[in-house]
Amino acid sequence: MLSLNLTKTHFIRFVTKNNTHNEINIKYDNKILPATNITKFLGLTVNCLLTWTNHIDLTKKLSKTCYLIRNIKPYLSVPLKMVYHSLFHSMSYGILFWGNSPHSPIIFKMEKRVLRILVGVGYRDSCRELFKEQKILTLTSQYIFSLLLFVIQNKAHFASNSSFHNINTRKKIIYICLTHH
Repeated sequence: MLSLNLTKTHFIRFVTKNNTHNEINIKYDNKILPATNITKFLGLTVNCLLTWTNHIDLTKKLSKTCYLIRNIKPYLSVPLKMVYHSLFHSMSYGILFWGNSPHSPIIFKMEKRVLRILVGVGYRDSCRELFKEQKILTLTSQYIFSLLLFVIQNKAHFASNSSFHNINTRKKIIYICLTHH
């Protein structure tokens, strides 16, 4: 019994970089739905090229978080790690989709900046050991962890080497991601 709110409804046409835009008109109840190139869907900002640049453009929000953590640090009685997880770590939502984007190193730099503020070290100090000491996953580690969880939860969608041959080898249980065109 859901109804469609036509004032908030639009559609997005996914294209490739080389594809020319053809006009598409979608009508519902004798009203033409507007087309858009960027939309927010379930908390993820999606563009028509699926490049995730708009979603990763969180630098303003993350810079504000850095500023906030730096300024409230002397006044907090709760652990700063809790503040980090509530304000900054929430950016990892949907990382399964955008984690491999070439723009994700920008967020990793912001993550290192926040960690340096939390621990109280200089801006040129290495963060490698700090991530281990604080038991915080880096952005890349979060992405790999999300991928592993996805594969484990969806084993039925992946083929293993044993499905292609019956030879008892060491690598018979390795999952293969089948290529698609």
